[in-house]
Amino acid sequence: MKPAKLFPIVIACVVFVVIGIASGLLNIAWTYMQVTFEVSHDSLASLAPATMLGGLIAAFLSGTLIGKFSLAPVLVGGMAFAGIGMLGYSIAPIWIILLAVALFASIGKGSIDAALNNFVSVNYGASEMNWLHASWGIGLTIAPGIVTFFVIDQGAGWQASYLLIGLLLLLLGLVILLSLPLWQFRNSRGEKEAKLQHIPISETLRQPIVIIGLVFFFFYGGVEIGTGQLANTLLIETRGLPQTVASSWVSAYWGSFTVGRILMGLLAMRLGDRALLNICFSASILGALLLFTNLHEILSLAGLLGIGFGMSAIFPILILQTNQRVGRRHAANAIGFQVGCAGLGGAVLTGLGGIFVEYAGPDSISAFVLACSALMALLYQFMVRWEARQLATIPS
Repeated sequence: MKPAKLFPIVIACVVFVVIGIASGLLNIAWTYMQVTFEVSHDSLASLAPATMLGGLIAAFLSGTLIGKFSLAPVLVGGMAFAGIGMLGYSIAPIWIILLAVALFASIGKGSIDAALNNFVSVNYGASEMNWLHASWGIGLTIAPGIVTFFVIDQGAGWQASYLLIGLLLLLLGLVILLSLPLWQFRNSRGEKEAKLQHIPISETLRQPIVIIGLVFFFFYGGVEIGTGQLANTLLIETRGLPQTVASSWVSAYWGSFTVGRILMGLLAMRLGDRALLNICFSASILGALLLFTNLHEILSLAGLLGIGFGMSAIFPILILQTNQRVGRRHAANAIGFQVGCAGLGGAVLTGLGGIFVEYAGPDSISAFVLACSALMALLYQFMVRWEARQLATIPS
């Protein structure tokens, strides 16, 4: 790979590592934030939406912004928003200010997520897309250790971890700004594409294949995030595992995403996208079935890892295929919508799963995950068949 093409993907992966860290800091820092701001546990109910809402807004508007200003300015702007927002965490004097900077930072992270997914989907292949998303998992894995290092080992307070990540994001933003000519959409011959025509959001949403994709990504987000959020309750309250063991398996679930994406990135060099997706959907359905039937503790836990491994490459590959599926004109809008719908599905369906737990008991979690996994697989098959019918109607 030429240096001019290698440099951007390396920087993109580093950015995703740092964004993953930024997303994972709260898991540990929240315990100490409560003391700093003198708030109770239920205050997380106001912080969590703030960390998600900005990302949703940015993801849904990213296509419009890229069409109007081109990708590079949107990416640099996202880096600035995210970096300043993370610095804001470290200096926020009161709770209401923290909520404001959380919203500000999430706008930046959402912009970066959508912009880099667009960039890699046009300029690279399945291997690079899988490795990009594996980088996010690496960052998420590193995050707890960073907070622990500053709080326990250095006695510096949770704010130091946000200060570090804020500075790293601003530094990476400067690197992108200084290499701006490399951050362009290029065609199959490696030539710079002309600036994309701005396509109204309403026009993109009138495409049936786009709507089908958005419903799919909604369920995808529900399975991925919902399984991780609800598995601990299932393993402790229904399967009777100690908290330490359950925590280890939940961590292993998230780890299986990172490992899966790295391995799928290697397999992508040998297998086609369709074959990889068939493997992924088969593994996720089998894993959900093992978790539901609970024939044996080991099989049930293996099912949890099967879901994670199977889900690992679905998001990157389908994002990569968006240009082909919806057309280049609508791809920037569609990718932003898909990123946003995955996050929305994770929030809504996880909440719905919690309602099932409240009224049907914790054991309903495994049935809920299996049902959502099956719906996701059916939606994918429907999407493939719809696309095939549309292609069949086009004259040779």
